[in-house]
Amino acid sequence: MTGVLAREVETVLADGGFGPGSGLVVQERPGGVLVSWHADAVIRPMILAHASDPAVRTRATIPGIRSALDHALAALFLDAGLHTTTPANGLLLVSRREPSARTHRRGSA
Repeated sequence: MTGVLAREVETVLADGGFGPGSGLVVQERPGGVLVSWHADAVIRPMILAHASDPAVRTRATIPGIRSALDHALAALFLDAGLHTTTPANGLLLVSRREPSARTHRRGSA
């Protein structure tokens, strides 16, 4: 990553506990930085543990975990003064917020 925003996104992620090895991938894109999640480390053991379960496919989609992660990441970036959008399921696009779009933070003057 060479971009300033990409480095800032990586720093916010690391400060939030999502550093190297977390499964998150950061990529520069037009309009911001794309953050995606590869859940192999979570999904593979679950599939092996439930291999005989006919509903294993449903379990493997883990929509609740993806939703919780999306919300947690959006909160981290919002707190850092960044804006997020969801261009596709499992993807988060992080960009700088316009100065007029900044919100008042609790505890600030």
